[in-house]
Amino acid sequence: MRYDGAGAFEIRFPFDRGLVELIKTLPGRRWNAAERFWSVPEPDIVQLLDLLEPRGFSFDAAAWSRYRELGGSAPLPRLPRASPAGPRLSGLFDEPQAEPAEPAPSGTASDFTVTGLNERVREVLEAAFPAAIWLVGEISGFNRNAHKRHVTFQLDERAEDGRTRSSVNATLFDRARAEIERKLARAGAPFRLEDETTVRVLVRVELYVPWGSYRVVVEELDVDYTLGEAARRREEIVRRLAQAGLVGRNTALPLPALPLRVGLVTSLGSDAYNDVLRTLEESKFAFRLLVHGARVQGRATEPSVLNALDALRERADQLDVVLICRGGGSRTDLAWFDSEALGRAVALFPLPVVVGIGHEQDRSVLDEVARTCKTPTAAAALLVETVRRSLEAVEAGGGQVLALAAARLQEERRCGTDRARRLGLAARALLERERVELGHRRARTVRGARALVSVAVQRVERWVRDVPRAAAVHLVRQWTFLDHVRRTVAQSGRRDLASARHRLADRARAMGPAVRRRLIHESERTAARDRRLQLVDPRRVLGRGYAILRTAEGGVLSAAALAPAGALLTAELKQGRLRVRSEGPAGE
Repeated sequence: MRYDGAGAFEIRFPFDRGLVELIKTLPGRRWNAAERFWSVPEPDIVQLLDLLEPRGFSFDAAAWSRYRELGGSAPLPRLPRASPAGPRLSGLFDEPQAEPAEPAPSGTASDFTVTGLNERVREVLEAAFPAAIWLVGEISGFNRNAHKRHVTFQLDERAEDGRTRSSVNATLFDRARAEIERKLARAGAPFRLEDETTVRVLVRVELYVPWGSYRVVVEELDVDYTLGEAARRREEIVRRLAQAGLVGRNTALPLPALPLRVGLVTSLGSDAYNDVLRTLEESKFAFRLLVHGARVQGRATEPSVLNALDALRERADQLDVVLICRGGGSRTDLAWFDSEALGRAVALFPLPVVVGIGHEQDRSVLDEVARTCKTPTAAAALLVETVRRSLEAVEAGGGQVLALAAARLQEERRCGTDRARRLGLAARALLERERVELGHRRARTVRGARALVSVAVQRVERWVRDVPRAAAVHLVRQWTFLDHVRRTVAQSGRRDLASARHRLADRARAMGPAVRRRLIHESERTAARDRRLQLVDPRRVLGRGYAILRTAEGGVLSAAALAPAGALLTAELKQGRLRVRSEGPAGE
């Protein structure tokens, strides 16, 4: 702030909405848009100082002296109060100061701005992570932002029960995304960047200053990690199933000669569903299809397919074979069938299960425990071919018919043994399934109880940690609000008083000429009235020799009948009075 030499102060400061509103309360302020400064006239120094002094501005001794001369009432501070970093009022009243400057009041120079705080936190993060790091996590929220140029999503870490343990925001810029997609294409597109895919990525840890948001920026993808992790997980599940004696158990069940009653587990309306339906219809055989819809991709694959198998198991007496089909996709799409629970359910199913999942080169856990045909079309073709071979055998003539009859007789002899063996296998399978299911339920119950206890403990710990903090934050907010109210009331009071002083001064200046005009007018009217009263004054008549007769009570005698004989009267002359006695009316 400086004096412009023409009776006004020039006020310049970085844009601050609060300061602008304060300056606007000054009646004589002007805004210079060309040079971008406020101009305030010298007579407004009282109100100017009252407004700006509480905001950390400092003033020199001459300014305070002038402030006192114009009627300011704020307490005089110890001078000087200038701060090297704070705003200062100078100009017309500047004088050299011998004393060293003292620091500005607490809460001005040392306060953080939001941007300053975010930049400091960013520096700390950059110091802790000076180079990019490899991070493992499961992608979530990618699909809904995949159409954007720069994709934002989360990388999650999941607990054993499938719940999200922790997350971090991630950003994939278009250049890095294009390079990753080229890398996947060169590897044969084994998978896509999409939700529920576990990846290992090279990231740079940073804080985005405008939002105050901590995030990781993805720079590179480890393709081999995702593929290797899926293969390792599949091999571990197959090893556990083999140790339990379940590998090959379902394939040991004989495929019926006429597998016409088919149970199908797939996604309704999908390509796999249409391929199976078309293959069976084109064969012209009397297939009866019982379809149970299921999710065949994503985290819901396991519970959905298990539910379908449970429903078909309840109707096993109405079926000959079960198909589990899914069309082609990336390796990570098909990895959802690498489930130990699905492997056990298929291995212990009481009917033969045929799996048609993916392409020729794809393989899942279900391919290890059931008959595999690689594609949905091939799985349906297997059933058609089995029925065709049986039909050709029946249609053969002559010796072939006799041979078939002999074979049928032999089959009938073995029927009892086969039925007994199948009954035993079914009973053992049922017992094994119930035992496994009981174990799963026990494990799920324990995990669920532990998870609930863990969640409850975390919630209590969070409350214990957050309640004092929330209370402190609330108290700080209330104190800040009260302090703001106090400053606002004080500033408003000073502003209103200054405005009232200006209004009184303006009115006093405006009332002077009007009062003088009114006094002159009233004086003239009084003089005129005085002259008229003098003209009609009865005493002027007395000067010509007349007298005024008054009764003893002081009233004016206006009729002779009012003064009977002997009545005392007073005669008022121009000079003095006479006492007279009436002798009565002249006519008596």
